[in-house]
Amino acid sequence: MKKILLITAMYTGYGHKSISDSLVEQFKEIPDLEVRGIDGFELLGPYGPRMSKIYGVTTRYASGLWKLSYELSDHDNLLLKTGITGISSFSLHNFRRLMESFRPDLILSVHSMFNGSILRILNHLKLNIPLVVLQADIINIHRTWCEPGAFRTICPTQEAYDCSLRHGMPREKLVLIGFPSRRQFTDWARNHPKQEYDGKRPLRCLMMSGGEGSGNLKRYAEMLMTQTNVSLTIICGRNRRMKEALEASFLPEYEGRMRILGFVTEMQKEMTEHDLLIARGSPNSLMEGIVMNLPLVVTGALPGQERDNPQLITRHNLGVICDGPEKIPQVIDILLQNHCQQYHEIAAAQREYRDLDNAKKIANYVVGLINK
Repeated sequence: MKKILLITAMYTGYGHKSISDSLVEQFKEIPDLEVRGIDGFELLGPYGPRMSKIYGVTTRYASGLWKLSYELSDHDNLLLKTGITGISSFSLHNFRRLMESFRPDLILSVHSMFNGSILRILNHLKLNIPLVVLQADIINIHRTWCEPGAFRTICPTQEAYDCSLRHGMPREKLVLIGFPSRRQFTDWARNHPKQEYDGKRPLRCLMMSGGEGSGNLKRYAEMLMTQTNVSLTIICGRNRRMKEALEASFLPEYEGRMRILGFVTEMQKEMTEHDLLIARGSPNSLMEGIVMNLPLVVTGALPGQERDNPQLITRHNLGVICDGPEKIPQVIDILLQNHCQQYHEIAAAQREYRDLDNAKKIANYVVGLINK
C-alpha cells in the first residue's frame, strides 16, 4: 500500500482546498493507495487554523497590507528565512508524530507557506521522503513555491513554469501539467456540451463576489441593470450581510431580471445556465469558468499572487478585462458586436485551452514518482 500525505489549507481562501479536493477525487480511483489530507496550519498547534483565517480578513479589507507582506517575502531574504525557521520550530513536534503514525512514501504540498519548513524538518529528522509541490497560482509565482530541495514542482501554466525558472528553479525539477479542477466541473463539461450564445435573447450573466467589497459589487449590478438588458445572477457565498443588502437594493425593482444567491454547492449548473462569468481574478474561479466554457469578464485581482491573472486571461483570449463598473456596459456591447464575434472567439479559445483531465494527469504523475 502506497501512502501520500497531502498538505493543504482550509481557510486561506477556498482555492487550496478546491485543488486538493480535485486530486483526492482522482487518487481514490488508484488501487493500493492511501491518501491522508491535513490542513498544514494544524501542524502549528491550536492557534494555527485561527491564524490562517486572518487571510480572508486581510485580503478583503487591507489588500495594501497583503501586497506589502507578499512583496517583502518574495525574496530569499531574512524575512523569508525567519518565517521558515519559525514555522519549522512550531511544527516539529506535530510533524514528527504525523510521520511516525502515518509513514508516508511521498508528501504533496499545495500550499507554498509550508514547503521550506517541510524540507527543513525532514532534513532535521533525517527522513528521506520526497516532497512534491503543486503550485496553486497561475502566473505570479511567489518565491516560497520554488524550493530547489523539492523532488518535483508541478506548474499549472507555461507562465508559472517560466516564473519558476526566473526564481532559480532547476529545469529538471519542474514539470508542466495544467491546473486541476474538481470533477463536478470536468464531468459536467464532458457530459453537457454548452449551447453557445447566439444573441437572440438577453445575455445571462453570472457574477461572483469573491473578494469584492459589497459596494463595488453593488455598483456593477447597478450598471448592468440600468445600462444593459442582461439578466444577472449574483453569488454571495457565505456573506449573508452582502446578500441581504443586495436583495434590499435590487429585488423590489429587478426581481424578474436578477437572482441573488448565497452559498452554492452545484456551481457547475449555474455556469451551464449562464452565458458570461463576471469575476475577480481568482485562479480557481477563472479556471472553472474556462472548464465550463463560460467566457470571462475579469473585474480586478488581489495584489500579489493574482496581480497578472487578468493579463494571462487576455493573452490566451479566454476573456476580457473590465477596469471598473462604469465600463461594464461597453465591455458587454463589444463582446456582442458583429453577431457576437468576440464572444464566439473567446468561447473557441477556451475549448482549445482547457484540459478536462488535468487533475487525473497530476494524480497519476505524483503516484508514479513514489519509489522512483
